[in-house]
Amino acid sequence: MQEKKKTIQLNEKIITKVNSEEKLEVINSPLIINDTNTNSIEAASYKKVEEPKSLSSNRTSKKAPSLKNNTKTYSNSHLINMDSEKLVKVDIIQLEELNTEQLISAVKDKLDSAPIQSIKSFIDNAKKIFYERSNQTYKEELEKFQVIQNTKISKNEGDDTVEFDYIFPFTSEFKAVLNTYKILRDTFYSEQENNMKHNLEVKLGLIEELKGLLNAEEKMKETFIHFKDIQQRWKTAGQVPKLELNNLWNTYNHHVENFFDYLRINNDLRDIEFKRNLVQKTELCLMTEALDREENLETAFSSLQTLHEKWKEIGPVGKSNREEIWERFQTATKIIHKKRNDFYERRKEEFEIHFEQKISLCKELENIDFSDFLHHNAWQKVSIYVNQMREDWKKIGSVSRVQNDISWTRFTAAIKIFNLKKNEYYKQLKKNKNQSLQAKIKLVEQAESLSNSTEWKSTASTLKKLQNDWKNSGVAPRKESDALWNRLKTSCNIFFENLKKQNEILDKEYQINLEKKENILKTLAKFKNTDKPEKDLDYIKNLISEWKEIGKVPRKNIKLIENSFRKSIDVFFKVLDINKSEKRDFQFKFKIQSIVADGNETKLNDELFKIQQSLKKCKNELSLLENNISFFKHAKEDNPMVVDVKKNIDNQKDKLVELTFQMAFIKSL
Repeated sequence: MQEKKKTIQLNEKIITKVNSEEKLEVINSPLIINDTNTNSIEAASYKKVEEPKSLSSNRTSKKAPSLKNNTKTYSNSHLINMDSEKLVKVDIIQLEELNTEQLISAVKDKLDSAPIQSIKSFIDNAKKIFYERSNQTYKEELEKFQVIQNTKISKNEGDDTVEFDYIFPFTSEFKAVLNTYKILRDTFYSEQENNMKHNLEVKLGLIEELKGLLNAEEKMKETFIHFKDIQQRWKTAGQVPKLELNNLWNTYNHHVENFFDYLRINNDLRDIEFKRNLVQKTELCLMTEALDREENLETAFSSLQTLHEKWKEIGPVGKSNREEIWERFQTATKIIHKKRNDFYERRKEEFEIHFEQKISLCKELENIDFSDFLHHNAWQKVSIYVNQMREDWKKIGSVSRVQNDISWTRFTAAIKIFNLKKNEYYKQLKKNKNQSLQAKIKLVEQAESLSNSTEWKSTASTLKKLQNDWKNSGVAPRKESDALWNRLKTSCNIFFENLKKQNEILDKEYQINLEKKENILKTLAKFKNTDKPEKDLDYIKNLISEWKEIGKVPRKNIKLIENSFRKSIDVFFKVLDINKSEKRDFQFKFKIQSIVADGNETKLNDELFKIQQSLKKCKNELSLLENNISFFKHAKEDNPMVVDVKKNIDNQKDKLVELTFQMAFIKSL
């Protein structure tokens, strides 16, 4: 018996270390009472659970306070632990004051100096500070990159295929330190798991040893001392796997009660033990009730788990007090559970609101119609809009891990599509600019080849067309485009300056023609009709022929002299007594020939279009009249309606012949 006891104590340091650092959490479900008449009610359904994943980045892990064998030492330990938590908070606050290199050194020192299971909050805050700095620097560098790229693009010097790539300094070093932390942490918990399996074997041995006390051949006092030794070794044996916890405790508690029943012949010893246990459990109830005033719910919940472990270690109380003390402890426990559950419910609602806001941003991004962005300014505006969405995303509060995976995947996918479309636009824009540049080069080369041409009329028309083609040739890189435009403008200016000089020379020659035409106008003004219309008509025709044979006049006088001549002819025809049809025919020809003499091709085309429209309308009207006359085939010839329709048909036919002649005359010119 003594040898076995010694073997267990050899492992006590390892077991105690694991026990003091292990973090336990209570299942959120209400405590279940199986039997109010036994101490099994004290072994409520507890188990070790992992911290919720959604809180892993938002919540600081708390180290469970280590409890000793009596309530006074537990209280002191709890105060020491609270002081250590304050020291950790001081360290965390000081992290903000360190630069990045010092921050990494501080994490390395913490790995070397502190228990690996106690520094999770320190590591989490170091990660938060490092990645906040990394993200802020990345954002600043991205903004600088975008400004430079936009400046280059506006100057047509940028390469739209360049992708932004930036790595924050010390990133690889920081990740290496984090990897070391993960290895040490995983190793610790692996060893802890092995220790818990060992602890299970130790406690099973203690149960067997406890069962053997009922058959021990020794004095009652020695048996009781042996029992107390078993109790002490049970307390120091450490944690066991969570799946075995309840069953192991129930078995142990059952044999403890059997032992106390065995001691009923010595009620004094049993009553002393019951009273001592009642005092300890009462102190635990007070501590649990005090947790209701703790503002930090995670600290309160972690302490609650420790108090439940301590409760299991104390042992039974008298039957008269068992139900009352357990109900008190359970009531205080339920209060902490309710506060914690209420907190998680509120946070779940907040997560849902934040998730909806993030999904709304995703939908806005996904609904962008890229077909609306046809020029650089439009893409600049939508880029600012998308960057604002990124900022809005950061301002939205946190969500659960599952919600974060869904929303972030969707958001980044929409951003990638936007960047892809934007890159495609600028690649195509660059390609189009190069094509436009080549087209402009050809236009300039053609203009330069015509700058000294003496084919005045055709070259002037060609250069005007080249200028219009320039406008329709698209956008080219600004620097090259400006240089080409100056070359085109210079070539056109050279030609039109030469044309101007040529016109000045011609205007001097045309001055004589102007004087001749002015004399004809004077003759027309003095002309008076005779009684012979045909003779008067021939005279006017000769004047018109003479007018045409004179030739051109200075450009500045063309419009005035031609209008004066046309008005004089129109006045003559008004008083000329000839056939109306012949008069219209002559006036039409004179009008068209005057337009041709002016060189006004646009006006000539307008006249042709008017005749074509009138001809079309005349044909439709004639077709309608001929259709209407078919309804009067049985009517008399002298019927007024029939006579009127036939008259209209004859008029439309005459008009059709006249319009056909006019159109043919214009096309023959």
